Amino acid sequence: MKRVAVIGAGWSGLACALELVDQGVHVTLFDAAPQVGGRARRVDIALGDRVFPLDNGQHILLGACVETLRLMQRAGIDIQAVVSRQPFELRYADGFRLAAWRFPAPLHLALGLLFARGLSGRDRVAMARWVQRQQRAKWLLEGDRYAARLFDDQPAALVDRIWEPLCLAALNVRLIEASAQIFLNVLRDSVGANASASDLLMVGTDLSALFPEAAVSMIQRFGGSVRLRTDVDVLERVAQAGWRVVARDFSLEVDAVVLALPPPRAKALLDSARYAALAHVLVQLDALSTAPIATVYLRYASPLFLPAPFLALREDPARQRFGQWIFDRGAFDPRCAGVVSVVVSGDGPHMQLTQEELARSVERQLSGQLGLPASAVREVITEKRATIVPRPGLARPPSRLPCRGLYLAGDAADSPYPSTIEGSVRSGVAAARALLHDIKI
Repeated sequence: MKRVAVIGAGWSGLACALELVDQGVHVTLFDAAPQVGGRARRVDIALGDRVFPLDNGQHILLGACVETLRLMQRAGIDIQAVVSRQPFELRYADGFRLAAWRFPAPLHLALGLLFARGLSGRDRVAMARWVQRQQRAKWLLEGDRYAARLFDDQPAALVDRIWEPLCLAALNVRLIEASAQIFLNVLRDSVGANASASDLLMVGTDLSALFPEAAVSMIQRFGGSVRLRTDVDVLERVAQAGWRVVARDFSLEVDAVVLALPPPRAKALLDSARYAALAHVLVQLDALSTAPIATVYLRYASPLFLPAPFLALREDPARQRFGQWIFDRGAFDPRCAGVVSVVVSGDGPHMQLTQEELARSVERQLSGQLGLPASAVREVITEKRATIVPRPGLARPPSRLPCRGLYLAGDAADSPYPSTIEGSVRSGVAAARALLHDIKI
């Protein structure tokens, strides 16, 4: 039986490990953290006199997350019990609303655009023509560019109300920083695909229960092992074909290693291998930059009555309005009634504020835009290196590294997708399949 070490127990590492054990490979899964799930996991947050099972950030799943749904099912999750679907909707508190209809594509979007609220006739025509133009081009560009250039001929209202918020939600950066092709890839496989692909998946539990915990149970059931609180320090070549994974008080010899780690950590471990063929990979990893995500959690004394489970917010950093999306956590998970999460994606002046200052500015924004009262208690989680920055022409190393027995997964690996849950899962699956091909399984 082949032995493989998967280093990193986020969604990508878990997806990779699950694919491998499913084919009879013995997997040892490592992570330095005390729990699995990486940056998409449950965090028990004390808000006043109660502890709430929230998440370290607000993640969005769409019907297009086909690999994530497949592996959730493989891990034994009853998807219908924890996930409900609703047609794609972009909605603001001031009445602006663009929602897909329950009709086959492309009618689901055509009717949504026809009956959208807050768009002029000129806006509707411009958006319809833009989508048709991308469909004719099969959502492909001749040469990448910044995503803002895609909308040079679009009315400012469409960019402000639709394209900028969607780019922030999907790529975690603004149009002026994002790869146009990566943004088009996301649009193609979601709103540009069949009607079910654009569905919003309403998750009625925390992220750890959604997949990571079930994946670990399945991996162990298949004979794999999981070592948490184990920070791997060094990779050493063993003979001609194997590798030794070295931690402070533990070492393990394996046939192959998959690094499902953030770029800086992957670079450090690959550097420890001291293998000349990896020089170009190290340069690519070093060139990747990251973007932050801040999530503000507010608990209110009385039940909330928002117009929808989640809403887009009108951000205006110059006026200290940093919130981009608000989610009523109680509408997703009844255990979290009275709690909202507000997402602030990407870099900006908010990163210079203290957590308390950011929370209070978001609270004032919600009071002005939604009429919400002062919250009873506040908490902020900031992931300073939450995602990679998907710039035009982004070059990431392939899953199969130029050194026998080494593979790469996660945000650091080549992918047509940004740093999303689905992108991470697909990257883990790609690394597993490359490895399985190489060992002829």
